[in-house]
Amino acid sequence: MGRFRAIPYAKALLAVVEDQAADRKEVVADELDRVAAAFAAVPEFERVLVTPTIPVDAKTAILNSVLDELEIEEPVRRFLHVVQHHYRMQHIADIADTYRKLVDQSLGRTRARVETVVPLDEPERRRLVDAVSAVEGATVVADFQARPELLGGFRLQVGSRVFDGSLAGELDRLSQEIKVEQG
Repeated sequence: MGRFRAIPYAKALLAVVEDQAADRKEVVADELDRVAAAFAAVPEFERVLVTPTIPVDAKTAILNSVLDELEIEEPVRRFLHVVQHHYRMQHIADIADTYRKLVDQSLGRTRARVETVVPLDEPERRRLVDAVSAVEGATVVADFQARPELLGGFRLQVGSRVFDGSLAGELDRLSQEIKVEQG
């Protein structure tokens, strides 16, 4: 079986949102995230929706019930019915992630993950985000996580690039160098 590609679905939804309600791009991303989280939290939803022996009407009723509970609005509701019709609900997390990346790109921003030994206070966070924004040439939205196992310093991920300035990372690099030299 071929590898699923979320990009056509995410692009199609973004085109609809930009055409009908461009100011709702973020709301749509949040709604997709809520649906993906619900499916991750209750795997039975996905199993029911991808089981071929369950009648389409029953699947539609279940999907509508979940969407009602999550207070999902148009155009996300309609989009999710299309996704369900094409037997792709098991990929909703990938679609949601891809859609959010497209929204970020359209708004000239990028996401970063910052891991530090101890939590940073707000001024430290702001300085770090400002510095990364200057280097990236885009607005940076950062997710901060405390990771004591880093031992010192920090680790920054922007897109697929990782900048490891942690003490644990440095120790790992030194260990690899020693192994190569002994090798």
